[in-house]
Amino acid sequence: MKRIFSSLLASILVLTLCVGCGSIFTTLQTGDTNDQDGTAEGGGSIFTTLTDLDMNETVLEVDGNGIPADLYLYWVMNKSYELEYQLNMFKLSYGMYGENVDEEGRIKWDQTLDGDPVADIVRQNAENNALSYALLENVAKAHDIELTAEDQAAIDELLAQQAEQSGGEEAFEQSLYEMGISKESHTRMVASQYLYQHLAELAGDPASDIYQAPSDDDAYVDHILLATKDTATNEPLPEEEAAAKKAQAEDLLSQLQASDDLEALFTELADTYGEDPGRESGAGYLIDPDTNFVQEFKDAAFALKPGEISGIVESDYGYHILLRKELTEDHLRTLAENHLYEYLDVQMESALGGVVRSEALDGIDIGALYTAYIDALQTLHPAEEQEPADNGSGEDGTEAGSPDSTDGTAE
Repeated sequence: MKRIFSSLLASILVLTLCVGCGSIFTTLQTGDTNDQDGTAEGGGSIFTTLTDLDMNETVLEVDGNGIPADLYLYWVMNKSYELEYQLNMFKLSYGMYGENVDEEGRIKWDQTLDGDPVADIVRQNAENNALSYALLENVAKAHDIELTAEDQAAIDELLAQQAEQSGGEEAFEQSLYEMGISKESHTRMVASQYLYQHLAELAGDPASDIYQAPSDDDAYVDHILLATKDTATNEPLPEEEAAAKKAQAEDLLSQLQASDDLEALFTELADTYGEDPGRESGAGYLIDPDTNFVQEFKDAAFALKPGEISGIVESDYGYHILLRKELTEDHLRTLAENHLYEYLDVQMESALGGVVRSEALDGIDIGALYTAYIDALQTLHPAEEQEPADNGSGEDGTEAGSPDSTDGTAE
């Protein structure tokens, strides 16, 4: 479940920075909508006109903390659009899942995806994301974490900035209306980011009960690679050239073994001779046993202590010389955050068995609602109907209110 929390927090961050700049979908960016039918008129949700639900009604509850209908439906639409986008990209790029979308690129809701009904995939993904807010709040409360006065001031300032960037309070409310969430729910989503930050700080505090010290299998390693494959064709180099690479590696190793400033010389030689295209100057890699590196590299890395260099390590890529370094403060923060993800995942898994679901959710036809929602947005923005556009790449490439792209097509 780690992806639930990583994608949720990416979405929170995007929402924090960009909401009010447009509607939920990149294909339907808002313009001047104040004269159109279906406007916010002082707040509300577009779902009020599309369902019989009271948007303030609690539809999910975990350990006494509820999720209202508007926040749940926001994630249902978000995950529907995300899945539709991914299916179209797989169809376009790989010729896969074409049977799951129609000629206009819309989801066929009567189909299955890898054996699971499409609606069930969307429902589960949406429920997980929606419940994550309640769980995060519950975990924060259990650790006596509350929003500080500084947090609240930052939230208030952010909301004011978003309203200004939207073109005023009325336009800001229109954006929230089209996203389907109230200002209260939007503020709750933003506030979750601050609660998470405080939990991350706690996870990095050795005195905390959720702190986990780095293990010997958390290694920061730099390396010099002398490649024995052609970097353009990936074909093995001729034997003579490969032999020359090994001889060069032996020479570099001799220089390092005789050096009085091992780390400085290592960085210099790696910057000058290293042939790893993914390495940044002066930097290395934070790895653990699950890192997707060749086993020869990992075995050599974990055999070293900080400050030690390896001998010449041969892999399919060529000849490596490794230097294990001390973990930096940034690495310690990364490890603490990774542990927090794992901790939250365990809490989520434990909490799922006790989730209370409203019977009102049983009457929601996700496919029909999503279709009606898209139609409603296109009615508001008739001149903006177009083919789906790229909704960003990676966790921080998404648009305002658009689906993050970190979840898989099927959980």
